[in-house]
Amino acid sequence: MRSVIEEIALAEQQVEEIRQSAAVQARELTQKAKQDAVEALAKLENEERISLSNALETAKQQGERLSKELLDQMEQESDAVCKTASVKLDQAVSYLLDKVTKTA
Repeated sequence: MRSVIEEIALAEQQVEEIRQSAAVQARELTQKAKQDAVEALAKLENEERISLSNALETAKQQGERLSKELLDQMEQESDAVCKTASVKLDQAVSYLLDKVTKTA
């Protein structure tokens, strides 16, 4: 039969073993949590990089489309102004020729 002192010593030893085991387990869990966090952050960064790249490409395409539309519109306006100017130029030349021939 064991004595009370032996039982207490055995209980203390078991407590120490449990404490050490818990400390090891806590360190392992902490390390695993850190590793999981690093992996999640890397995954998130990669996803955001892809998302940003897609958004930039979309913005570039929209900008190019808008630029083309504006250039086409400006070209049409320019053609209309040139056409109007051409008609007025013919009228101005005709007027000037008429004045020159009347004064000559």
